[in-house]
Amino acid sequence: MSLPPALSALLDRASVSPSLLQAPGPDQGALHLAVAAALRAPDHGGLKPTRFVFIDGEARRAFGEILADSLARREPATPPERLEIERGKPLRAPLVVAAGAALRPGHRIPVWEQEATAAAGVMNFLNALDAQGFGSIWLSSGALRDTTVKAALGFAETDALLGWIYAGTPAVNRPRPVRPEPDAFCRSWTP
Repeated sequence: MSLPPALSALLDRASVSPSLLQAPGPDQGALHLAVAAALRAPDHGGLKPTRFVFIDGEARRAFGEILADSLARREPATPPERLEIERGKPLRAPLVVAAGAALRPGHRIPVWEQEATAAAGVMNFLNALDAQGFGSIWLSSGALRDTTVKAALGFAETDALLGWIYAGTPAVNRPRPVRPEPDAFCRSWTP
């Protein structure tokens, strides 16, 4: 059966390890399209909570310092070599994107829905990068809950950081893992 190109792209998308990402990263045009795709996510109330902060070039080094400082504050017994690894993480790809949600606590749309909208936007962002030939991966860390990290990236105290997206050009043919059969993950309900 021949699949529509959009569905084929969704079924082929796969995360690409930062160790397999190289320059060039997505340019402003590619990022603009990816953000436009992110803003098409379901959004009850039209709040548009999805936010992205692009970190590239030398800014990645400064961001690495922020991550290492965060780890040292959260886990004071962290050995220096582990802090050095944390410091170097943003240098693993040409572009790091801080994905977040500008939340409106107390709004009639619950915060969990606002976060779900932003997360759906992040997935659209990843799909759009993939569709343009870039590789990416969405990662998390303890720094996502660090208010100092949020503030350094320009997020409000009430906002949420949802993850770090590493993006670039895959160094090799991007891996396409074997997908599980969908039947194991869904079922029909009958009363």
